[in-house]
Amino acid sequence: METLNSAITWFLGHCSNHRKLSAHTLKAYRHDLALFQSYISSQTDKRNEVLISAVDRNAVQGWLARMIGIKPRTMRRRLATVKSMFASLERDNETIDNPLRRLRSEVKVGMSLPRTVARSTVRALLRSARNGNDETDLARIRRTQETALIEILFSTGMRVSEVVSTNIGQVDMDRLVISVHGKGNREREVPIVCEALKEALSQQIAIRHADGATDEAPLFVNKRGRRLSDQSVRTILRRHAEKIGARKITPHMLRHTIATLLLEDGVDLRHIQRLLGHSSITTTTIYVQVSERSQRQILMRRHPRNKMAI
Repeated sequence: METLNSAITWFLGHCSNHRKLSAHTLKAYRHDLALFQSYISSQTDKRNEVLISAVDRNAVQGWLARMIGIKPRTMRRRLATVKSMFASLERDNETIDNPLRRLRSEVKVGMSLPRTVARSTVRALLRSARNGNDETDLARIRRTQETALIEILFSTGMRVSEVVSTNIGQVDMDRLVISVHGKGNREREVPIVCEALKEALSQQIAIRHADGATDEAPLFVNKRGRRLSDQSVRTILRRHAEKIGARKITPHMLRHTIATLLLEDGVDLRHIQRLLGHSSITTTTIYVQVSERSQRQILMRRHPRNKMAI
């Protein structure tokens, strides 16, 4: 593992096989490291393979300095990827010196509040999924799946990657829980507490079983019977958003929305943390700011003093 290329190959394999990171995270790591390797190669003799020992702190800082016009959050993520790789290399091979061990990022990232969807828009979205044309069996199957898909995204706040990776057997309709494999291969059980979600999942599972699917098969599939992709889910949401005349609605916006609405309705932050699968409650506290902003807007609109002209 003397070259940068071999180090990157090893690290990606380590993340996949040992750390069990998601395909989405691996894709981001692969992209970031390809950009890093391209820059380092451009600063050396391209005819020779770049040695891992040739990568020092100055090279990394030069790489960051070249990211003109890149969002601070993206810069922080790319640096974190490279730092993670060197830390893993150092742990695996004591002869490798980590040049980034005490490097602190000076890239400042401003706080961005989650984008949510209005209650009325969510209601319209759920109605849109149910109000389909059932003239054919195919149309009925599609309507049933899209209803269950939107219900599970909103009712549980599951990540889109978690939803599409769910198999039929992970939905326990007796105990009313969904076994979820989340970030970092962490597992949690998400309760099915909404009657509408329970009904939608029951219908979707019945259709999948009628099609000959086993418990190990995907809960949601495309027209070819293969596991539904993240992008397909986004396309479905975009189609229904256009249908109801709403702006862009994404799976993550529904996740943010249910977390914010639960908090506004008095649900303890710890329960929301467990529902969303956050490893730290610090991540969940961002919804407190969204809730406070919503409270301020409501008070400004409805406070009686603002309606008293003197």
